[in-house]
Amino acid sequence: MPDKSEADLEARRRSLALEGAFLLLIDGLAMRGTISAGEAEDMLRILAKSSDFSAARASTSMRMVQQLKQLRGGDGVVTPGA
Repeated sequence: MPDKSEADLEARRRSLALEGAFLLLIDGLAMRGTISAGEAEDMLRILAKSSDFSAARASTSMRMVQQLKQLRGGDGVVTPGA
């Protein structure tokens, strides 16, 4: 039976994997225009609030979404691929 530290480590690894998958999903959907840049920003803010480490991981995606918004003429609501 695994002890508490092993279980905590496994839970942390899985949560980091899920967070990474969500970041990739949000990035991909925003780039394709399936979700708007504004929606992507909202989701990224929620992920970033969970911890400082998560905020650091989400910062790259936030920059990408800001650039995407600029390319779309500053309109964060546009969803060209939807």
